[in-house]
Amino acid sequence: MRPQFLLNFSTHERDLSLFSHDWSRVREFVEMEGFDGIELYPVATPRVESIPEGLVKGVHLRFFIMLRPIWTEDVEALKETFGSLEDAKRFYGGEGVKAIIKTYRRQLDLAQALGASYVVYHPTDVALENVFDWAMDYSWEDTIRMCCEIIQEAVSKSSFTGYILFENLWWPGGFTLESLEEYEFIRENMSYERCGIVLDTGHLLLQGGGFDMEKDAISYLLKRASELSEIRASIIATHLTCTLSGEYVRRTRGQKGLRPRGETFWERLAHARTHVLKLDRHDPFTDGAIKGFLKSIDPKYVIFEFRYKDMAMWRQKILSQKNALKGFM
Repeated sequence: MRPQFLLNFSTHERDLSLFSHDWSRVREFVEMEGFDGIELYPVATPRVESIPEGLVKGVHLRFFIMLRPIWTEDVEALKETFGSLEDAKRFYGGEGVKAIIKTYRRQLDLAQALGASYVVYHPTDVALENVFDWAMDYSWEDTIRMCCEIIQEAVSKSSFTGYILFENLWWPGGFTLESLEEYEFIRENMSYERCGIVLDTGHLLLQGGGFDMEKDAISYLLKRASELSEIRASIIATHLTCTLSGEYVRRTRGQKGLRPRGETFWERLAHARTHVLKLDRHDPFTDGAIKGFLKSIDPKYVIFEFRYKDMAMWRQKILSQKNALKGFM
């Protein structure tokens, strides 16, 4: 069965301004490009009635990159990380772990109201310095257990009835899919039944050490698809995106003295984000061999998850990957 093809889109001003904040124009663009809908990242909560029915197939939940300080409500750790409790409150949207539970519950309710079939959740926790050195001092079990507790509580307080899809990232100490045990552990720690995986190809490539050539990247993805065959039925969606940042990964990972720079937390966060964008480039695949990967994992949803600065760049990336999928899409 043909998967549904989606585009990533957000409520950020940068994205909405491309369509003059007119959601009907968003739908027209999606249909004109041959897609079935969007996966929405709600930076701000949109008015549900302004969005055409059936446009939003999935909702990407917010990624709180640092969870441990707020989850443990460690005041000293919060001060050390953010500089002040006021900045911590600003980042998390409130005080204590109830703030992030509230954010996720609100986004889950939004997903239900929009008729989304799934939400995307990152079971990962990364301190800013570990964004650069990948040197976590905690286990993936501890991280996944914590993340499951958070999303389980949020969904239990929400109206959401669709799939919660757990997305792989590349940093150790979280959900990387390096081992099948990671997803088994998620299922053991989630009482919510409708769980699955959104397999991010760019993140898989980074977890594999990074690549410079697309043919090598696709060969690695085909190998990983074979290794993940036992849980293929749980792979509901894939973020189809290419990142060829191998040289940058090798040059920066574990580099002595490489730390987030800035006087304030917000400056350090911005520096870390710039670094991440150099790692995870969100570019299109151009080699038709990528079709073999999609045939192997057989997802229900394929999301063209790209980063773009304007409409011309977005269209070009979409066209490049559509050409690679000729005969499949």
